[in-house]
Amino acid sequence: MITAHRIFEGFGPGVATTLVVGRPVEVTGLHVYGDPVGATVDGALVLATGTLTAQTQMEVVVSAAERQAAGVVLRAPVDEQVRKWAADIPLALGELVEDVSWVQFISMADAMLRQVHAPLDNADDAHQRIFRLSDDIAELLAAPITVEDVRSQVVAYSAFGETADQARMDSILGRAVPDKVVTQLRAAGTFRRLATSLEPFKVEIEDSSFLTRLVVPIRVGPEVIGSIWAIHDGELTPQKRKRLVGMARSLGLLLVRLRAHEELSSRYTADRIREAFRRPGNSSSTEPLVLPAPEVRVAALGRLNGTSAQNDLVLWRTVFRRHAWADPILTDLEGLVFAILTDGHGPGSWSWARSLSLNGRIGQVGASRPTSSAADLPARNREALEVLGTGVALERPAVSYEEVWAQLVIRRNHANLPCDLIHDLSRLDDKGRDRQALATTLLIWLMNWGDYNRAAQVLRLHPNTVRQRMRRIERLLSSVDLSDPEQRLAVTLVLQAHLHRDEPVRREPDSTIAG
Repeated sequence: MITAHRIFEGFGPGVATTLVVGRPVEVTGLHVYGDPVGATVDGALVLATGTLTAQTQMEVVVSAAERQAAGVVLRAPVDEQVRKWAADIPLALGELVEDVSWVQFISMADAMLRQVHAPLDNADDAHQRIFRLSDDIAELLAAPITVEDVRSQVVAYSAFGETADQARMDSILGRAVPDKVVTQLRAAGTFRRLATSLEPFKVEIEDSSFLTRLVVPIRVGPEVIGSIWAIHDGELTPQKRKRLVGMARSLGLLLVRLRAHEELSSRYTADRIREAFRRPGNSSSTEPLVLPAPEVRVAALGRLNGTSAQNDLVLWRTVFRRHAWADPILTDLEGLVFAILTDGHGPGSWSWARSLSLNGRIGQVGASRPTSSAADLPARNREALEVLGTGVALERPAVSYEEVWAQLVIRRNHANLPCDLIHDLSRLDDKGRDRQALATTLLIWLMNWGDYNRAAQVLRLHPNTVRQRMRRIERLLSSVDLSDPEQRLAVTLVLQAHLHRDEPVRREPDSTIAG
């Protein structure tokens, strides 16, 4: 089923951003708001063309909801009250970026809907058009070119080949730029420049196998989705530059179509993963998800610097692809991004993600226990969220359930303990210069079976100091009998969690464009 949210997600933030996911209603067609021909909107994606006031935006959303539309697309910026109204209904709401025309969006959305019925024909058509356009660009520049995505994977190349170098031949044969060349380009700052440049620019590196290139960013709205690389060392006339930029824009729309085809044809779309996490274990209403490996883990991913979980989803997908996971299995759910990782090795595995996080190359990650059943995914999803929270509290960048299960048990017990006990224990923190000293002393004393000498060694204090502190503690904790074994256990559990309260941790994502 193709929903409005899947259309927005398939095109990516360079075309449209999801403001409200809405109900899972299948999109049956497109409807331009105000079009007198289409009186029926049931199941259609409503396109509110033109620049609208906040009041008109609201009228569009209300009308679409009344006529059972699948969703609405408004031109940015969308009024906050309109977004809140759509969320209350709930109705899928997308925001079209300013740099993308309605004609372009309608063309791509129509092609996507047709692709549901004839996926191979439409995908082949997009590929063929990219190759034909590549030949046109090569003819314009009188130079061989390659078209690459943001991972330096070769999407297309021209037939023009009078001038070539080893890097071009290796890229075409391997369908990707050689790692050695990527490393040199990254060191030269080429990908940083590509991320910010709006115009073509020249690139040279100290490698005899790499001739001077003219690089043209391929953008859709604010997003760089690829690039054109031409073996070209001449100057561009204003006319050629203008034509080249226009052809790059056309390539961008075709690349977006391809990306949307891949998203729709994948069995691991964000919608499918989200559905698998929400589905009860005994549900038979939908086909269960096919796991990508015999055993998988669910991983909760820490917040990046996105303004929403949907933006974080795009960022995490880009980061993972840059680190060789070609098709990340990700979704956003309740404000966070989750991944399904294999329990083996290599890109997309837990050991791979853990290594990246520990080396500071990606943000914080918390992984559940492995499972071999899709029916366990909802439980593993909740478990991953708990593991991530524990990792944040312990200030550890990457943790799995096996590493922190004891802390998880403590935290679960802490959440259900009586408020009066927590209140009494919190008083141990409020003693000025002795802040947390009493709480820490009590925990160490309990962990050492009430042995004052051993507790003093751990705390690096004199045993008499520990005894003095314990007398103060007993006066403060009037409701606790520390001679009772069960109460001692309960206090130990709550202190463990009390002294490791959660503090939010934010990590900045790697902002460089993939090489």
